[in-house]
Amino acid sequence: MIKCKKCNNNQTVKNGFVRGSQRYKCRNCKHNFVDGDKRTNHSTEVKKALAVILYSSSKASFNFLGKLFGVNKSSVYKWINNVSKHIPEPSVSSFIKEMEFDDNSRAIATHSIKK
Repeated sequence: MIKCKKCNNNQTVKNGFVRGSQRYKCRNCKHNFVDGDKRTNHSTEVKKALAVILYSSSKASFNFLGKLFGVNKSSVYKWINNVSKHIPEPSVSSFIKEMEFDDNSRAIATHSIKK
């Protein structure tokens, strides 16, 4: 039996066809879905990964990445936002009290504040 994509329940029934594919309806949550999503392709996944790498290294903006990949800048924002939800917050050591950065956002020195 096909599982619902929304609630993961096995109580699904056939509910017609859409774009040549069988459509299913969940009896539990009433969600309509198609088994197997053919709208994603390999090149989009590569673009998403490259966008995350370029943005996280502070080398590109959303606008630049959108122009580079031929998509809207809000799509690039959504790609990076979805990935960032799964990355834990970085931790800073307790002995670092003050950091100094140069113009390219690289840490050049750390100082302990003495009282």
